Amino acid sequence: MSANDKNTRARFWAQAAAFGALWGGVEITIGAFIHTVRIPFSGALLAAFGVAILVAQRQVVPMRGLSLATGAVAALCKSMSPGGVILGPMVGILSEALAVELALMVAPRASVSALLAGLLAASTTVLHQLLSLWAYYGGRVLDLLFEALDKVGSLAAGGSATGWWAAGVMGGVIMLLGAVGGLLGWRLGRDVRRIMDPVVLSSEDAIGISSPIGAEVVDEG
Repeated sequence: MSANDKNTRARFWAQAAAFGALWGGVEITIGAFIHTVRIPFSGALLAAFGVAILVAQRQVVPMRGLSLATGAVAALCKSMSPGGVILGPMVGILSEALAVELALMVAPRASVSALLAGLLAASTTVLHQLLSLWAYYGGRVLDLLFEALDKVGSLAAGGSATGWWAAGVMGGVIMLLGAVGGLLGWRLGRDVRRIMDPVVLSSEDAIGISSPIGAEVVDEG
C-alpha cells in the first residue's frame, strides 16, 4: 500500500469517526430527551439531522462509502446509550446511512442528490416504524392501522377518508423534514468547502456543476 493510499484511508476513517461520533452523541443526548418528552415527529427530526450531517460531510469529502461508515460509527455510539432498547434505533441509523449512501453514490455534490438523500432517509423512518409495529403485533398490524385510521375519521366526523388524509399529511411532514435536512446539509457543506477552497467551488459554480440539475464528477479517493 502506497503512502497516498494510507493517507486516503486514514482521512476516510477520521471523517467517519468524527461525524459518526457527532451524530451518535446527538442521538444519545438530544434524541433521548425529545423521545422522553414525546415531541411530535421526533424520529423524523433526528433523521433530518442525520441526513444534514451526512450530506454536509460528503460535500467536503466525496468518498464513496463514507456515509455508510459514518452511520456505523453512530450506531456503535448509540449502543452505549444508557436507555433500554437500542437495537431498533441502531438499525434505524444504519438504514438512514445506507439510504444516503445510495442517493449520493453517483453525484455526491449535486443538490438534487442531497434532496433525494433526504427523501429516502425520511422514508426509512416510516418503514422502520412499520416493521417495528409488525415485530410487536405480528401480521395483524395492517388491520390495526386501518382500524385506527377509520377510528380517527369517525371521531372527526368526516368518515374514513379523514383518517387517510391525516395519515397523508403526517407522511408529507416527515418527507418535508427529510428534504429540508438534505438541502440544509448541502448548503452547509458548500459553505464549509467555500471557506476551505473558494477557487475550486467558484469554478464549479461557473460551469453549473453544483446547480440543482447538475451532477459532479469527483475523485472518490
